[in-house]
Amino acid sequence: MDKLLTYFHVTNIAELCAFAAAVLLLNKRTGIWRVFIPLVLLTICTEVSGWYLNTFLRMHNNALPFNILMLVNISFFILFFTTAGVFRHYRTWMHAGAVGFLATGAANLLWWQGLWTYNYYSEAAGDLVLAFICCTFFLRSLREDTYHDFFRDPYFWLANGLLFASMGNALLYLFLEELGAWYQATKIDVYGPVNSLLNVIFYVSLIIAFICRWKTTRLLPEW
Repeated sequence: MDKLLTYFHVTNIAELCAFAAAVLLLNKRTGIWRVFIPLVLLTICTEVSGWYLNTFLRMHNNALPFNILMLVNISFFILFFTTAGVFRHYRTWMHAGAVGFLATGAANLLWWQGLWTYNYYSEAAGDLVLAFICCTFFLRSLREDTYHDFFRDPYFWLANGLLFASMGNALLYLFLEELGAWYQATKIDVYGPVNSLLNVIFYVSLIIAFICRWKTTRLLPEW
């Protein structure tokens, strides 16, 4: 029982809440946003597999499922933002960026950092790309001639949460060795609590995005 309870830390609880919100809110009217249902489910399955490898099989190098998830997630978000209206003229470039990141990340996974070491080089690079896309979304939305109600825009909430998470994670991974040395010297864990906080911010923003998408499409006819 004690081992089972170790699964329920704050990040995993936030993921479960996001999955429940996705199932409840993302109906057929919400269109492309329904892809978040299998995406969040994939995230939960990956967390469970990593937790099982670490807790029951005692595999401390359990990074392989998380490496695959990281490549899928970052590529997915790059592609998903092509569905936002402000990026309608940049879709070809964003598609190419997603393919380029996935190819580079796969090379890092297979030949450089390896399968069972977390590929934080790919994570940091992908997070910087996502942060750039989010900032571009805000800038282009602000420069539009028409009125833009950000607080009812699901893409705003997605970009908001993703910007916090990507920038924070990029900084964590860029200074990962220093944080590890700090922990060894002081026994004060900085990485864990900050990473959990960033994940909670992201999933709360994601749930708000689901709510906004549901509210803006609930009067549309179902397919």
